[in-house]
Amino acid sequence: MTVPTNLYQKASLKGNREDLLDKIYNTSPSEVPLSSACGRATAVTDFHEWQTDVLGSASASNKMIDGDDVTLDAQAATVRIGNHLQIFNGTVGVSRRANIVKKAGRGAEMGYLKGKKMLELKRNIEAMIVSPTQVAIAATTSVAGQSGGLGVQLVSNPLHNGAGATAAWTSGAPTAAITAGTNRTFTKTLLDTACQNIFITSGQFAEMLVVSPAHKTLFSAFASVAQNRIDVKGGKNSQATIVGGAEVYLSDFGGLTVVPHYLMAGSDTAYVLNTDYIELAFLDGFKTTDLAKTGDSDKVLITADACLAVRAPTAQAKITNLTP
Repeated sequence: MTVPTNLYQKASLKGNREDLLDKIYNTSPSEVPLSSACGRATAVTDFHEWQTDVLGSASASNKMIDGDDVTLDAQAATVRIGNHLQIFNGTVGVSRRANIVKKAGRGAEMGYLKGKKMLELKRNIEAMIVSPTQVAIAATTSVAGQSGGLGVQLVSNPLHNGAGATAAWTSGAPTAAITAGTNRTFTKTLLDTACQNIFITSGQFAEMLVVSPAHKTLFSAFASVAQNRIDVKGGKNSQATIVGGAEVYLSDFGGLTVVPHYLMAGSDTAYVLNTDYIELAFLDGFKTTDLAKTGDSDKVLITADACLAVRAPTAQAKITNLTP
């Protein structure tokens, strides 16, 4: 059929309103499970330090003759270690007009963009934490300071393969780079060994396994995985409930909440953690600073000056050189 002559069609309208939903959809992952599970500490300078110590070896033959004189036992000093702070930063600039005109899905543009930038900075901190290779770098007048991540701080119970070398603290900070090893499949045996090593070196039970999405798929085929998904509540594991439907692995040395991490996609490392001994140290928290006006606009700098502090490496483990 043909269109009637002089029919006024929609294409001819000049006053039709737009059909724009008053909402913005952003499905980028924004969860930061490790940042949420870690404790918080206050740093007072750009190099944050702490001390570790160990007891002497246990001896069943420790004894002395009644009334005998003594020889003083040798004493080992505490170990002083630390990490360099990293200034995570983001900037937002909005013109006066862009900020105040009526928009769909938000009010003031500056407030919306600041909230979005804050989420990005939190993800940047999370990426530093889970990095298997990021080393600590001391700040200079021309070099930005950098915080070493989990990969270079978990030095007590590493499970690497072939030529893969563990990291070490040098000059009091985790500055030693990780060398490559030979990849192998993530297995139940490796996970059980990591849990056992943590128990032997610290007497603690690990509480969290953090893995890539691919390694989570392999993990689900392990024996001893609780098939019914449960919520872990109370005690030191309560922080882990931020991850919906986390599975629990029942090892011989405690139950592990298993967290697949989107930022670890393609990673060759799995972390076995006790977050009671892991903290984020902030110099002045998240800070928003209005920058000087240079025209008809507003500009803002958002910073978070922080580092990762693994207080007790013996209570943690990592399994590296895994096939991604």
